[in-house]
Amino acid sequence: MGEFELAIIGGGLASASTIKAYREAGGEGRIALISADSTIPYHRPPLSKRYLRGEAAREDTLVEPQSFYDDNDVELLLSTTVVAIEPRERAVATDDDRRVRYRKLLIATGVQARQLQVAGVDLEGVFTLRSLDDATAIRDAASAARDAVVVGGGFIGIEVAASLTALEIDVTLVSRNVDLFAQLGSPEVSEHLVQLYRRHGIDVVRGDEVRAFRGHSRLDTVEPHSANPIGASLAVVGIGVTPAVAFLNDSGISVGNGIVVNERFETNVPDIYAAGDVACFFDPLTGRQRRIEHWSNARYQGSQVGRILAGADGGYNRVATFFTESFGLTLKVFGDISHHDDRVARGSFSDGNAIVFYVADGRLVASLHSGQDEETEKQLMELVGDRAIPSDMLALADESVALREAFATPINAGVAS
Repeated sequence: MGEFELAIIGGGLASASTIKAYREAGGEGRIALISADSTIPYHRPPLSKRYLRGEAAREDTLVEPQSFYDDNDVELLLSTTVVAIEPRERAVATDDDRRVRYRKLLIATGVQARQLQVAGVDLEGVFTLRSLDDATAIRDAASAARDAVVVGGGFIGIEVAASLTALEIDVTLVSRNVDLFAQLGSPEVSEHLVQLYRRHGIDVVRGDEVRAFRGHSRLDTVEPHSANPIGASLAVVGIGVTPAVAFLNDSGISVGNGIVVNERFETNVPDIYAAGDVACFFDPLTGRQRRIEHWSNARYQGSQVGRILAGADGGYNRVATFFTESFGLTLKVFGDISHHDDRVARGSFSDGNAIVFYVADGRLVASLHSGQDEETEKQLMELVGDRAIPSDMLALADESVALREAFATPINAGVAS
């Protein structure tokens, strides 16, 4: 097999984006892409939306066609699991007893779905959603289902519940948290979503957990702790994810909420990098380590680390963004909502026009919004990037006050978007 100039572990969007950026920046040599998946890199957002609803084919989810990897001298090692990294030997050990040698290594293994530890979780009809094969199995099962339970009130749970409803399945959504999208820290969004989902016929059960899945050979009932048993032949569990790092034991690579890297995606081990969902990176804007599990981040980090691996300039220097969409409602977040000490809402999500401002230490650190025009979104991005200081917290909530006038800090786009 010989030595590769660049070996990449993980077959997601970050990996494909890295390859493209690496070649565009003049990166040379052979590339090995090692992936436990049986499919070349694909986009994950369609798995809970268009693909799950049957509106897209498998090939529509691909980041790049097969020819892209052929043209860029990429050796694809699919259905291959990495079991260890040997930094001193500059080698990757796989489950089929191969050792892939490299000069530079990128780890982009992403995350793995959390599993419910309850009785009946292995019954036929109970699924988690992470891969294209998972989505295909759920889609096939949905074609024969009349009732379904979705467990989890986060991104996956919310989107899957909407998609199954579009397939004319009666859906019950069970959320451990009272608030849907609890990670957004916005009761306004949660209440709007609850009402929106109920209007579409979804039974929303909040503040409860699944005690067990019941059935003889396959699922027929879901038992919450408090609510009445729910008849269902299909259940999808979306209760969060964890970084895929188990294979790094004894590698010497620093791990803490993912693989710890700097703003140039370098680990503590020379010539080993990490990017995408698995990377706990240093964010210059917030001044701390962060890990982001979203499509836009994987694409951006791949584009940057690819340049760095090729010897060009690059690094993390942007306002983080992500979005989600259900039943025509699009929510967008700019910045970091995980650390704030105050929050102010403007407008109304039920009216289709709202902004939530997140403030920490007297400065704007993030925004959550829906129904905003391009100019307003640009201003929000710049304000978050500048960590703008509100002139008056009451003005933030007042729709009659222009966005610029609500902040003492001028809008000057201090951080890239």
